[in-house]
Amino acid sequence: MSTVEELFGLRGRVAVVTGASAGLGVEFADALAGAGADVALLARRRERLEEVAAELRSRYAVNVAAVPVDITQPDELGRAFQRVEC
Repeated sequence: MSTVEELFGLRGRVAVVTGASAGLGVEFADALAGAGADVALLARRRERLEEVAAELRSRYAVNVAAVPVDITQPDELGRAFQRVEC
């Protein structure tokens, strides 16, 4: 029988979550990190992103990048994804 980790585990994957400084964005980031994914958190509020990133790193021992960005600005979004790819 397969374990939950074998069926749904995301270890070795990277997830990008927008709106990750509050509400559903934080919940999605938590679920993805809980499944083992490394997570890039994107939102405008740098301080809150850093708080969420620290919580996820501590709780799940995954890599978490806090990337402040306004996703409505194409040039900012492009730079954010370049940072995530590094």
